[in-house]
Amino acid sequence: MRFKTVFALLLALVAGGIVYYLRSTPAKAKLDDPLIAMVNQVRTRAVIQHQRSITVWYRACPEVPGVNPEVLVIWPGYLRYELGLTATKIQLVGDVLTVTAAPLQMNEPAVPVEAGQYVAQSSIWTLASDQALVLAEMRKSSPLARHLGGYFLRRDPSLTQQFRVELEEFLRGIAGALNVPISRIDISIPESTAPIPTRPDLQLCAGASAFANGVPFARAQDDGTTISVYPEVN
Repeated sequence: MRFKTVFALLLALVAGGIVYYLRSTPAKAKLDDPLIAMVNQVRTRAVIQHQRSITVWYRACPEVPGVNPEVLVIWPGYLRYELGLTATKIQLVGDVLTVTAAPLQMNEPAVPVEAGQYVAQSSIWTLASDQALVLAEMRKSSPLARHLGGYFLRRDPSLTQQFRVELEEFLRGIAGALNVPISRIDISIPESTAPIPTRPDLQLCAGASAFANGVPFARAQDDGTTISVYPEVN
């Protein structure tokens, strides 16, 4: 009777081991799948980030009764963008990799925090440098940088291409490490539908334009209003 009990216990242990093996083997096979390993690597990285340097300058004539100031404002900054990878979809058919990513997003831009970085120091460039006027222009820098960043996000395809190239390089590196032959990588990054933030009132001098990296983006009209004059981006 004791022998039968021991035999039954051994049989149960063996059967349990077989069931465990059958259940665990498919999971192990999935972990060894190079496509799943590639997806995990991409999602682990989580994000690709880029920033673009920008220099803004314009001649402002704010309305101050009895003063009629004229200030040449110039400041450097960085427009920041990112491509989130946690929801990236990847398919491998033969040796062609098809990737669908999320739209690009704009992060908070970086602008100077010191007043001296906003107004040209030369008296030729600065006709009035009253501290209150400078501080008023400083307060416009962040919303203006958001406006410019939003414009490039929506209208400049080279920005998306920059992210596409880096993502492709990253994927080819993973494929090489996993010994997965890849002949082509097709990457789809949908266009952003985020609204372009409103441009602040720059109070440009009559006939003056506002520039970003040497390219005009706003111009003062004869009636005192300011219009956008962005160039066509191909």
